Amino acid sequence: MNDRKFKRRTWICGVCALGAASSLPAFAQPVLADEQAQERSVGQQVYADQRKQNQILDQSPYYPIVREVGARIATAAQPHWWPMNFVIVKGAQPNAFSTPGGWVYVNEALLKNAANDDELANVLGHETGHIVLGHVMNRLRQAQNLNLLFAIGSLFVHSQGAANTFNLAQIGATYGFLNFSRQQEYQADHEGVTLASKANYNPWGMIWFFRTLSKISGTSSGFEQYVQDHPSTPDRIARVQQFFASDPAQFARWKDDKTVTAGLRQVPGATIQLTQT
Repeated sequence: MNDRKFKRRTWICGVCALGAASSLPAFAQPVLADEQAQERSVGQQVYADQRKQNQILDQSPYYPIVREVGARIATAAQPHWWPMNFVIVKGAQPNAFSTPGGWVYVNEALLKNAANDDELANVLGHETGHIVLGHVMNRLRQAQNLNLLFAIGSLFVHSQGAANTFNLAQIGATYGFLNFSRQQEYQADHEGVTLASKANYNPWGMIWFFRTLSKISGTSSGFEQYVQDHPSTPDRIARVQQFFASDPAQFARWKDDKTVTAGLRQVPGATIQLTQT
């Protein structure tokens, strides 16, 4: 078993315990159900907070292509217990992030800079990778265990008391709960290109999009604004290329051949469609 597969299995079974209910003893079933309910609640509450802040775009010409590419990435990421929702949000600089329970967010600034479906697929794959690998919930649980934060739900739920109010507006500048380590970013890059390849998109789209971001924002940029300590873009590109070379059975058929650069397909008047709320 290669290292990536081992890490993915470790995260799925050890952190999120996704898709393993049938093999668990009866006494463990409520624990798994509780973890899934907790992740679902966090994801739903973040969505509700984003909507309260008027960040959700209910209409965007990019919704059809985001749903189409997202559906293929979601299928490639199976098995998972959560339905996937792909939501477009506001923002002047390219940004994407994901939250537990199958929620992936991208903004129109990012979508306008994607040259083709392959680049979009790798962005959505990276964000789905964070969910599959359990990165967000792991960081929240680490913080909770260290008594640095309140219970997970209090990160996202508005308290009745003004002194205890804690919402995304307050952490918008840093998005601390998404401040992944460099290793987690590398893992999500690897998972992203793997999911893109499985969904029959060119995984070189990850590198192409990094190159675009470097031209826009410099060599320490990333498409997730809220990650405070981005690995350098050249380093991420080199690591993805090394990952391709380590698994020729999966990646050798793909080439660094960016032939389509016209941008993403747009459908005027397209609206948001959720699989869960």
